[in-house]
Amino acid sequence: MLSSTTAKAIILSQGDEVITGALVDSNAAFLADHCRTLGFDIVRHITVADDMAELVQVLQDIDGMADVCLCTGGLGPTQDDLTTEAFSKAFNVDLVLDDVALKMMSDFFAKLNMTMAAVNHKQALLPKDSTRIDNHWGTAAGFMGLGQRCRFYFMPGVPFEMKQMMDAFVLNDLREQFNIEPSRLITFRSIGMGESDIQQAVNEMNIDPDIRISFRAGLPENELKLLFPNTYSDQQIKHYIDDIEAVMRGSVFAVDGFNQTVSGLADCVDQLMREKKQSLSVIETISQGGLAAQCHADWLVKSVVIPQRSGIMSRLDNEPLYTDESIAIKLAQKEHAKHTAELTLVQLFETDDDAGVNVYTAIMGAQYPLSSSKTVRGRPQRQQIVAAAMALNLLRKYLLGL
Repeated sequence: MLSSTTAKAIILSQGDEVITGALVDSNAAFLADHCRTLGFDIVRHITVADDMAELVQVLQDIDGMADVCLCTGGLGPTQDDLTTEAFSKAFNVDLVLDDVALKMMSDFFAKLNMTMAAVNHKQALLPKDSTRIDNHWGTAAGFMGLGQRCRFYFMPGVPFEMKQMMDAFVLNDLREQFNIEPSRLITFRSIGMGESDIQQAVNEMNIDPDIRISFRAGLPENELKLLFPNTYSDQQIKHYIDDIEAVMRGSVFAVDGFNQTVSGLADCVDQLMREKKQSLSVIETISQGGLAAQCHADWLVKSVVIPQRSGIMSRLDNEPLYTDESIAIKLAQKEHAKHTAELTLVQLFETDDDAGVNVYTAIMGAQYPLSSSKTVRGRPQRQQIVAAAMALNLLRKYLLGL
């Protein structure tokens, strides 16, 4: 029995619609995440068209490279559904009629009050000596088949059906067949520090070579991921967490996978707002509603979007000639006096001379204001995203008393 940490896995997606980009392959991401969680070493993602010769060759290639292959697609009744036949050809295995699969398919159509077409019989032909994976949610049965080395799991391309099969059969079978030693993924979620700067900071650390390091760059957040073998203790992992947070200079807003689960900045703020039982009133400008869209209705009690500077400045008794952080604070205090929520957040902006905008954000609560400013450049959509993230991050800091 192989250890999962030494077993190699490949994700295989089959279909013209996937390889041409007409259909986004969400299945591959789902399967890869589950493989990673179990501790398998994912070595490749492969996509192949509806071509018999190509599919046969790919299956044979995978058999020489991997111990596990999770495949989706190509199990339907039409002429472009070739996966089962391709497996038969690749490993010289006869196809035989599976009476149980045929009965389940017939019952499925009967429940829908539909007549099953003759072409659907094709879906009940499974490779000899394979293990059927029952489909209680559609027509196409899946199957597990063995190559010379690799253990192949074939599932429908319909995401819902595939996920049900994973839960009902595949995950349990993988656990039985492999000595599962799940790795531990720790994700540092950060804002305000670029990917190259994070890489430079990591380069200056002494990270053990058996810890896999990866990055995910995005707007407005960047992620640093460390995949620890299961031999690392909590104390050892905590030591790395402390060191990395220090070199990332305050940009880390959450550490996912170590005593907390946080999917992003908005989720981090949502958890804090609920934990501290706070409510929020928002006036936003340049983010154009993007801030309110990331706030939960359970604690966002008021949201106003005022896209023009003149509209928001008119809320002050004496309209100032300029905009800066102090004006944002003054307006937040004035709006907070109306007591619509425990916290009031105000966002102002002013166009600068270099095709960007100066964004000023202020939060007022029961005791003191907190504010920030940043010049944001780029296309309007980028300005909106960054401005909303700035506001969320300032709210996070306020809630933490930073």
